[in-house]
Amino acid sequence: MLRNYLEIFALPGALKFSLAGLLARLPIAVLGLGILLFIQGTTGSYAIAGVVTAAFMVVQAITNPLIARLVDNFGQARVMAPVVVVHILSLTSLLVTVYADWWTALVFVFAGLSGGTVGSLGSLVRARWNAAVRTPRQLDTAFSWEAVADEILFVSGPVLVTTLATAVLPPAGILASMTATIIGSLLFYTQKATEPPIMRAVEGDKGKVLTNLGIFVVVVAQVLLGINFGAIDVIAVAFAEEQGHKALAGVLLSTFAAGSLAAGVVYGGVTWKSQAHHRFAVMMGGLAAATWLLLLATDMIRFGVIMFFIGLTIAPSLISASSVVKNLAPPRRLTEALAWISTSLGFGVAIGSALAGIIIEAAGARTAVLVPSVSSTLAALVVALFIRSMDPSRRSYDARANRTVVDTEG
Repeated sequence: MLRNYLEIFALPGALKFSLAGLLARLPIAVLGLGILLFIQGTTGSYAIAGVVTAAFMVVQAITNPLIARLVDNFGQARVMAPVVVVHILSLTSLLVTVYADWWTALVFVFAGLSGGTVGSLGSLVRARWNAAVRTPRQLDTAFSWEAVADEILFVSGPVLVTTLATAVLPPAGILASMTATIIGSLLFYTQKATEPPIMRAVEGDKGKVLTNLGIFVVVVAQVLLGINFGAIDVIAVAFAEEQGHKALAGVLLSTFAAGSLAAGVVYGGVTWKSQAHHRFAVMMGGLAAATWLLLLATDMIRFGVIMFFIGLTIAPSLISASSVVKNLAPPRRLTEALAWISTSLGFGVAIGSALAGIIIEAAGARTAVLVPSVSSTLAALVVALFIRSMDPSRRSYDARANRTVVDTEG
């Protein structure tokens, strides 16, 4: 298993761009929470903090695919260098606006600009891996490593930003994110040797990514998967509070992340013979089955154990989803296609958090388990019903291009 990872990191420049990308995308895991804690710590209002953070996240979700399309058209460094500058200036303006007690509308403007210029760093790193690897097995391992890296960020990042914002200064979390962005971006975008080349536009390669049915199915499944994520986060906190152990809510969430982390490492070490869309369907089915088990959790230990088993399906689901999209997308639109995964997840998380919160208020945490259970079941059904649309031999850009050539010649 270790040999697979050593093999990909031995590729020219791979370790350097992967580690730089890890640092550069730290804000994805910490900035939203950092803004929430900063606004609340400064104004004392959770309501204002929540709305400002929502503005940040919504604009981020909307703009990620747009920025990714520009990257596909003009190159990573050329597009992202000015985007990073605007991002840092927007965050600085947000801090100044709040501390100077300027017009409240400006807070939302700068929060939106900050979110709109985060970019989908994970997609950019995966695009570099796609250009660097030599075999599908290496790409599976590379995507697995990046999923593991994401889990590391989402486990450690919130702890870091919460500690900084509560124990040091309210803006400390945002300042840490800005520092990571500046240093990570400089290290990442200056590595020209591993930047994917800009591919020439060809006939049939000018449409929208989501017109590919297979990619659209993955995006729909990711929205439903995001609902699962968002709901489970809220449910875990509420369940721990109902059990009289609110302080241990983080432990429950950590078991979820630990399961995903372990599965991601193992997934990348396996040489798979099955196709990515088949693995995606199996993992989504496993996620649905495991999530329903939460209805049987009557204490903290059972809840934590089930969360771990749910986590075992998460990283493999995300990795296989990325592989499916990579297999289907036009090469010139790969970054944009991968960005839709994070965007759809983000929308789903927002929906899941809201739905779970409403049901928890009305009927308690155990009843709210129906939200992630139903959403993951729907995701599994969608993937199963449309599994043929994700077959690269039928729906990929290359397959469609080949059929066009055959039809033309015939």
